[in-house]
Amino acid sequence: MDGGTETVIAEAPQPAQLAPHEIDLEQVEAFMLTLPQVECPLNHHFGPGICIRERLMPAGSFILGHKHRYPNTCMVMQGACVVFEDGRMTEIVAPFIFVGQPTRKVIYALTDTIWLNVFQTDLTDIDEIEAHFIEKSPAFMGLS
Repeated sequence: MDGGTETVIAEAPQPAQLAPHEIDLEQVEAFMLTLPQVECPLNHHFGPGICIRERLMPAGSFILGHKHRYPNTCMVMQGACVVFEDGRMTEIVAPFIFVGQPTRKVIYALTDTIWLNVFQTDLTDIDEIEAHFIEKSPAFMGLS
């Protein structure tokens, strides 16, 4: 510093804090759908009375999942991610198995992540499985 000049740095204003129930995921989704989309390959595996949906989430991606209608077994087979669900933020590191509740999840993939959803069903038609187990939002369907 020359000549006794002081530099004053003002505190940045704090962002508005929203309670988890105040976050409108449909508005977030509508905005996210305007951004370039990341390819997250989805594969289906079938066995007697079971369908496993395998999703690869590349590192650095935000994923807003569809709402599930029923609890289902979730398995994170590879990688690490942060999951925001029902006002809770949880870091998950593979291998990790849990029962996912019938909600929407926002996921940030810290590394390339492989996530499995396991559904008890005899259905093998993907459209029928999706119609039975998930609810697609109006924003995703292009209705809002």
